Amino acid sequence: MYSIEQRVFLVLEYHRLKESPTATRRSFQARFNVPKGPDVKTIHTLFAKFQRTGSVTDDLVGNVGRQQTAVMPENVATVSGIIQQNPMSSIHRIASETGLKRSSTQKILRKCLHMFPFKIQTHQAIPVRAVQQRVDFANQMLTMIDSEGFDVGCIWFTDEAHFHLNGSVNKQNWRFWGSENPYWCEAKPLYSPKVTVWAAVCSRGIIGPFFIRETITSERYVAILEQFVATQQVLGPRTEWFMQDGARPH
Repeated sequence: MYSIEQRVFLVLEYHRLKESPTATRRSFQARFNVPKGPDVKTIHTLFAKFQRTGSVTDDLVGNVGRQQTAVMPENVATVSGIIQQNPMSSIHRIASETGLKRSSTQKILRKCLHMFPFKIQTHQAIPVRAVQQRVDFANQMLTMIDSEGFDVGCIWFTDEAHFHLNGSVNKQNWRFWGSENPYWCEAKPLYSPKVTVWAAVCSRGIIGPFFIRETITSERYVAILEQFVATQQVLGPRTEWFMQDGARPH
C-alpha cells in the first residue's frame, strides 16, 4: 500500500520520464530509499486511474465523485405516478415495474413522498336503506337526549367472549426467540374446550359475568336474559335500554 505522497510522485515521474515504468521505478527507489519499487502493472494502473478519475486516492472505479443513488427526481416522479394510479401497489410490484431495488423503492415512498402503508379495514356491507335507517335512529335519539326524554346512562351494552381452556393464545403474540428457527409447530384441535363469558355493562355498574361451558343455544341464551331481567327487578323499577351485541336496541 502506497501513501498519497508516493502515488503522486509515481504519477508525476511517469509523466516526466515519457511514461517509462522502469525509469519511474528507479526514481521512486532513490526518492524514498526503498530496495524495491512498484512493478510495471502497478504504475500503469495508477497512471490510467489518474487519467480517468483525476485522483490517486480512490481504489475503486465507481467511488469517484458523488455517490450514485436511486433517489433521483425522475425515479421519485415515476414511483409517485404509479402510486397515484394504484395506491394499493406493493413495494415488490413497484420495484419490478421501475427496475429499482425494493430498499430504494421503500426509501422513496417513505423519505421523499412521505407515505406510509395503512392497513385497510373491512366492515359488513350495509345497503343504502339500512344506512338511512341508522341515520334516522341517531337523529331520533339525539332529539330525545336534548329533550331529556332519554338517559344514556340507562343503556345496557352486552357482549360475550370465548376463552379456550387448552392454553391456546393469540398467534400474533406467540413468538419463539432463538438464534435458529426451531420449526416448531403447535397442534391445534378443531374443537377445543372453551367457556363463553357474557356480561352487561352500564353506567350503573356491571351485571355478570355469566359463564357458560355448553354451546350457546337459543334456550340457554334466553336463560341468561332471564337472569339479567331478574337482576334488574332487584335494582328497582326503572326504564332501561338493552343493547344486544349485533342487533338494534330493543
